[in-house]
Amino acid sequence: MKPLFLSLILASASPVALAQQGDAGAIRTLTATEQASMAGATVKAPLPNAIEQAVMADWFETEFGDDIDKSVSEAARRAYVQTMFEPVWTREGAKSLQDVSADLFKHGLAADEVLEEDLNRLIDQRFSSSDKDAQAKADLALSAAWLRIAAAISGGLADEGEAAKPRISTANYALIPEKLIEAGQGGKLSFQDFESSYPQYAALKGALAHYRDIRDQGGWLAIPEGETLEPGQSDPRVPAIRERLAAEGFIEDKAEDREPMMFADASDLQTVSMQERAPEADGDAKTGLIAAKATQKDPNLYSEDLSAAVETFQQRHGIKVDGVVGPNTLQALNESVDSKIARIADSMERWRQQGPADAKYVWANIPSYTVEGWNGTTREIAMKSIVGMSSRQTPTFNDEIEYTVANPRWYAPVSIVSKDKLPKLQRDPSYAQRANFKIYDRANGEQVSAYNVNWNDPSSASKYRLVQQPGSNNALGELKIIFPNQYSVYLHGTPGKHLFDRAERAFSSGCIRLEHPDQMAEWVAGQDSEERAREVKDALSTTTNQRIDFESRLPIHITYMTVTVNDDETVNFWRDIYDRTEGIKQVERSAPLGQTASVNQEQSSTDRG
Repeated sequence: MKPLFLSLILASASPVALAQQGDAGAIRTLTATEQASMAGATVKAPLPNAIEQAVMADWFETEFGDDIDKSVSEAARRAYVQTMFEPVWTREGAKSLQDVSADLFKHGLAADEVLEEDLNRLIDQRFSSSDKDAQAKADLALSAAWLRIAAAISGGLADEGEAAKPRISTANYALIPEKLIEAGQGGKLSFQDFESSYPQYAALKGALAHYRDIRDQGGWLAIPEGETLEPGQSDPRVPAIRERLAAEGFIEDKAEDREPMMFADASDLQTVSMQERAPEADGDAKTGLIAAKATQKDPNLYSEDLSAAVETFQQRHGIKVDGVVGPNTLQALNESVDSKIARIADSMERWRQQGPADAKYVWANIPSYTVEGWNGTTREIAMKSIVGMSSRQTPTFNDEIEYTVANPRWYAPVSIVSKDKLPKLQRDPSYAQRANFKIYDRANGEQVSAYNVNWNDPSSASKYRLVQQPGSNNALGELKIIFPNQYSVYLHGTPGKHLFDRAERAFSSGCIRLEHPDQMAEWVAGQDSEERAREVKDALSTTTNQRIDFESRLPIHITYMTVTVNDDETVNFWRDIYDRTEGIKQVERSAPLGQTASVNQEQSSTDRG
């Protein structure tokens, strides 16, 4: 069975019904018959009795196994206790459950991946079987199906580092009996109460619907490979680029009645383009190329408006914004709409794993190279970041920010000393002074001169501690923001500000460098108190190493979302820099290349990977 994590798992449930029998220490669960007698009611019919026997025999615990927490099974029991073990599901309620696959679809989930049983069979068994035991178990199975859907939609917390305990929603747990009974009785079947409350999740739901609409309209075709294309050049692929961008809404396609460009391969592309080229009246008599002055007459000219659309596309795909259609841009243009849909669904699942939203939090997303501060549904601060290189990846986890250090010292890790610093010290021991390092003998803690150490000895990296003093060239910049964790990962500044001008910024050894660490630290401190924010600002105005502790600890989420949504609802698709979404959803990654013959279609399908 596929594991399902519930954010609706919370505190231990109270027993179903307890009564004292005999001496004061003997406690047992009342049967439905006894409960009915105590209430002055008549003894229940065979179906409620069959349901009670199954429930009290731990039917839900057996059904779910390790898929869903036992506390949810207890909540399901409570629902049946509230109904005096009468069936929860009516025909109307069961019909609504049948239609719930539409809800799953909106969340990027598939019914056959969530549900263990065929709902049609269960409904038939519940209402048509003459066997009361079969009817009872069918009713319980329908409830189990509802719980599995709630589990899938609510998600859970995947905390690789276990740096912070999973946050669980008592409110969601308390809702289980009420919402289960309401659904079974034919009330409005909605799982909105169990959805992730992070603003990005709702935005991604909208993006998912939008890109499915694009797919329903035919999606787009891939653009054939070719030379790098720069603004002002003429290339027969230009009409295809324009159509591709128009399909995703990056540019208005004014030629709505024009047939799509269909290419079997590069040679076919050249043949088609020569036949459809504009007249050479305004072109060069020797070369036959269209002159720049005839831009509006040359469909193959890479014009300014198209270049501007490409720049917007590049910006929203984490590519260097230059308007040039090179290998990276072409690869992004040729990503299939199905791949983008799968990536949106993957990001939604990652948000579900975050649990209920915090009121205020810091969000550091690795693929987008950004760190943001959120207050409710408002993004109050955002900045660029630098993350770990592929060989020293930044981990994903959740934690709480405890303090910041202004004008920090950097204690160089042994691994970095061995790999990065030893070669420099071997060439020139004066590097230590220029880089503002103090060197300490780990054996006795005494400071030593770089000239008195044999840096050619590989063990010197572990025998001596290199401590970089506060200053303009300090590797941590002007401050660091700390949330203690097993990875020794934190937020900090950097003297290498020029690196923030790059589109791809996986340069660190695992920590996250901030473009404006002072602004982020003041924002975090401001969530604690205005006084704390002033304290941070004052500390940064000096050169003294100072630690400022926060009374209230702000949550921080370090995530790996390859799709994010802007405030204006535009969607960003970031490069999968660590290859972490491979295998999440098996779809064709590349858009289909337009074909003119079935033999070419077969060939292209083997070429795409």
